[in-house]
Order: sequence, then C-alpha cells, then structure tokens
Amino acid sequence: MLVILSGVAGAGKDTVKKEIIKRMENAVSIPSITDRPIRPR
Repeated sequence: MLVILSGVAGAGKDTVKKEIIKRMENAVSIPSITDRPIRPR
C-alpha cells in the first residue's frame, strides 16, 4: 500500500504520519524531496 499525505502547512500531515507509523508495524516514512531551487533567504 502506498499512502501520500498532501496538504497545506499546518494541516497535520506529520501528526497523521506518526499515527500511521505507530499503528502499522510495516509502515515506513521516506524523506520528501523537491526539484525546485532552494528559496533565497
């Protein structure tokens, strides 16, 4: 099974991800990536 969490900042994606990982022993998380350039500071 593949689950993709998508939403605006502050929507609770990390909370949902942590709960899925806690409840499913074979669940793993992969780092998010992007191909856009880093924003200037």
